[in-house]
Amino acid sequence: MTYLVIGICVFLLITVIIIAAKPISMGIEARRNINNNNDDEKEKENNDVYQTDESNYKISDEIEKLNQLRKVGAISDEEFKKAKKKLLD
Repeated sequence: MTYLVIGICVFLLITVIIIAAKPISMGIEARRNINNNNDDEKEKENNDVYQTDESNYKISDEIEKLNQLRKVGAISDEEFKKAKKKLLD
């Protein structure tokens, strides 16, 4: 009789594990997808920051070039101001 009760308990335990395995695996997969999406968003944000820094760097380079042209006399102060305003807008 004891063996019969133990056998039924083991059978029920295995059944519960099999039934619960799919939802558990789906939850684990969902968690991985959420983490991957968060990592992708962070990477995208970092790329946006780098692009902004690069564009600011390019603008400052252009202003320096314009300043050198002004110093050499290739462009007037008024042309320098207009070009600088155009770059900053």
